[in-house]
Amino acid sequence: MRFDLTDVQSSWKSKGETLGRDLGVNATAADAVMGAARVGLLDRRADLVSIAAAVEAMAHGSPSAAMALAMHTVVAGAASSIERVGDLLFRGELGGALALSSEDVPLARGNTVSGRAAWVAPIVDGGLAVVGARNGDDLAAFAVPLTGRGVTVEPVEAAGLRPLVCAHLMLRDAEAVHVGPTVPVMARLRVLIAAVGLGIGRRALEEALVSARAAGGGAAGEQTVQGLLADAATELDAALMLTLKAAAEDSSLTLSAASMAKLAATGAAQHAIAWTTQVVGVDTFRAGHVSERLAQDVRALELFAGRTEALRAAVAEEVLPQQNAASRMLKRDNSQLPTPNSQSAR
Repeated sequence: MRFDLTDVQSSWKSKGETLGRDLGVNATAADAVMGAARVGLLDRRADLVSIAAAVEAMAHGSPSAAMALAMHTVVAGAASSIERVGDLLFRGELGGALALSSEDVPLARGNTVSGRAAWVAPIVDGGLAVVGARNGDDLAAFAVPLTGRGVTVEPVEAAGLRPLVCAHLMLRDAEAVHVGPTVPVMARLRVLIAAVGLGIGRRALEEALVSARAAGGGAAGEQTVQGLLADAATELDAALMLTLKAAAEDSSLTLSAASMAKLAATGAAQHAIAWTTQVVGVDTFRAGHVSERLAQDVRALELFAGRTEALRAAVAEEVLPQQNAASRMLKRDNSQLPTPNSQSAR
């Protein structure tokens, strides 16, 4: 499969890069959503590759804005069937938030939800949150107005992605609207979080390259530095391929493909930041250094929308049974082959 971006997808990438640079690292969720609406990055017709390209490019200049756009886009897609709400989300007049942790799962009863939804972000005035809730034997996604009856917002001070306001929601018979199963929502979110991670990793690699060149490194520099930078670039490119592959599936996107992308992208970003620390040196220990902030931001990506263990489980559930089946078939075929002893006996 080719991953050359179309003209439209390249346009989204270019818009995302410009918007991220203009917004800067301290952009709030409201800034990100209104900016995205202004430049045409909120469109219900957009394919997932276009959105991922914009999010990845935006994360280079503003990780918090990219994360806000990623979550808002997922909410807009999930809630697009709700009368008038979808239009408000795609026009940027209503902010979308997501429950990013599955440690607490509320219970749904009819058109109400009760319980605790953990790590919901970004919280904006008059926004709408999509949370996963237990509905009988199944998990389902429900849209909950943050200012609705029975909703209490408990703000949480987060270590990473600081411009985004995070909170736990206490829901007591809160009015809610069923918007569908949780898997498509979670799958799309994991792909877009992977895109955020790629943008963060690319920014870290850029910082390392600047430092290496200033110190006389780079292509003609010290071999260890070259190796670190080469490893970072290789891992980020490999993760990009997995992310684009998952995004290209779009409507048929599986949780396994999305989980692979997030695993690869967050891992590559973490390694890029760690190697940047080695290349730049002791200056990264200075408070406020870009590497310090990137390290905190990528930590949030690793924890939200499925920790590493959950991602591995999702991949194993889909991939390993196929491998086991192939292994059993190979063993069966091999068992029908004559053994060396039997050949010599003949």
